[in-house]
Amino acid sequence: MNFSQTTNTTMKLKPAYIYSVISIILILIIANQTVWICNMFNLHQRELIDLANQNLQQSILMELSERTENMGGYRVYSNNLSVPNDTSRFFNKKVITEDTIYVFTIDKYDPYAKEKILQFLIKDESPVNLKKLDSLFRKELRERYPIQNTYFDYLDLKTKKLIDSNKPKSISSKYLSTDTIPLDIISSIGIIGYVEVPDLVILRKMGYQLALSVLLILIGMGGMIYLGKSFVVQWRLEKHRQESVNAMTHEFKRPISGAVAMVALIPFYAGRKDLEKVTDYANNTMTELNKLTAYTERIQQISNNEKGSIVLNKEPITLKPFFESIKERYADQENEAKKVNIQLNTNTEKAFINADLIHFSNVMDNLVENAIKYSTSDVTINITITDLKEGLQIAVEDNGIGISPYDLKFIFDRFYRSNQKEIKKKAGFGLGLTYVKSIVEAHGGTIAAESKLNEGSKFTIELRIES
Repeated sequence: MNFSQTTNTTMKLKPAYIYSVISIILILIIANQTVWICNMFNLHQRELIDLANQNLQQSILMELSERTENMGGYRVYSNNLSVPNDTSRFFNKKVITEDTIYVFTIDKYDPYAKEKILQFLIKDESPVNLKKLDSLFRKELRERYPIQNTYFDYLDLKTKKLIDSNKPKSISSKYLSTDTIPLDIISSIGIIGYVEVPDLVILRKMGYQLALSVLLILIGMGGMIYLGKSFVVQWRLEKHRQESVNAMTHEFKRPISGAVAMVALIPFYAGRKDLEKVTDYANNTMTELNKLTAYTERIQQISNNEKGSIVLNKEPITLKPFFESIKERYADQENEAKKVNIQLNTNTEKAFINADLIHFSNVMDNLVENAIKYSTSDVTINITITDLKEGLQIAVEDNGIGISPYDLKFIFDRFYRSNQKEIKKKAGFGLGLTYVKSIVEAHGGTIAAESKLNEGSKFTIELRIES
């Protein structure tokens, strides 16, 4: 593989490489935000569970208070349950009831020690009322969080068996469970609460975080796509510029080489006093130099085509004579044994338009010359002028080799040249249609192209007629 082939392969891979990198970055951005959202969702769930644990403790105390009141009160005999003065965390206390003496190990940091002793003492005579506990718990929690349903499991913590439950017969899977809350002082019985919270409820709580996350993803995606397209456009522009420079070098080389060769022969024939040959070679040299001058002027003409920098010298152009002259000029020329047939259809009531004669002539010349150049056999060109409501439409249609759908998107880009073999072998700089579009837009008009391979192309110009 030679250097040229290696370079072409690299150039072809570059956009794919850019898009691959951008795709990876976008995937990482989305993955990062997805993980962040999941973490925030889990954090909100944990926050709800902590809130439920707090409310469950309060509900347990309220339910215990109501049970003892319903029993007419319950008296516990003891010297006291105050914390001793020593530094030990755990201490033993004797609790005396009417018929029994109990010794409990108490954690001085447990704020519910007294209530747990009471739970132990009355658990057999008056077990936990799950219905009442559920009602109190649900009321407390709903004041702070939009939950739906709740239920409880009453457990024997020693045997890990279920003592009682108010679980509904049919439940959803969207229940969060509280921590297991020991009820009595020896942790023999406990309660687990279950809270039904649909994911949508938590997501609503995360509204601002979700909105910011989606916004960040969209900004990231938009920015990366914009950068990717910018890189690819710049890469493509540079590629076409290089191809155009190569084409220019090739086109300049022919007249220069011809002129140098003929100038080198002039002294020889001058020495032999063959004035006819000298004159002939001098004229041919002038012809080649004129070609070079024409190429240079053409490049300047179609390179300085920024819409804002174009100065137009508008004047009235009579339509029929203008287009008749185009028809005569190209239909009568010899074109490498290629017959050119131009059909002119003037379906307009307008007599003239205000336009820059030189630039407007160049626009039509470019379109007609392209139609001739990019045809494989005798070419038929239809130029149709039609009235619009506030202007004029000029369509140039041919039966040439056509333009591929891919190339059609870029034909007005600076330096763009198709990779089609039939087009590659034709001389050109990739600037002609860029110039055409700039001139049409400078006149306040638009140009559009439509084409099918092997069927031909059609360029449509719409110009607004100034009153």
